[in-house]
Amino acid sequence: MPRSLHTRIANETAVRRHFGSAVAVGVTLYVLDGSGRYAAVAAALAFCVWLVADTAQIAVGDYADHIVFGLLVFCFVGYTVAAGGPVWAVAPGTLLGCWFLLDGVQHLRHGITRDEVGIKYSYDGSPVTGLPKALLVRLAEPVLL
Repeated sequence: MPRSLHTRIANETAVRRHFGSAVAVGVTLYVLDGSGRYAAVAAALAFCVWLVADTAQIAVGDYADHIVFGLLVFCFVGYTVAAGGPVWAVAPGTLLGCWFLLDGVQHLRHGITRDEVGIKYSYDGSPVTGLPKALLVRLAEPVLL
């Protein structure tokens, strides 16, 4: 199979997957809220965010989507502050945005791709204790690069 056709099929599959996820977001919000307009707008926004993240990943490199998500989290935190939302959401939101940005920048800076990131999910032969350890290793990875 020619490489261009293989790339096209992979891209179309990714778009279909994101569209399906956006439909799931819209249906979930419609079931929970009952507003069709709100559900459609949220689904369209989710689809656009996923497409922008994929475009950034293709244009800049692997983990560029983390930078997009980090900036998006900062936008939501700023909106929460401006709208007078819950104060408790500012600190965790800022930490989450900082982690996404740091993770994306560090991986791009060092040229590490997702295929090169190998995290063992089983430490000491037990997935129950291994998953929290793997999560901590993954959370610390941007700092340790």
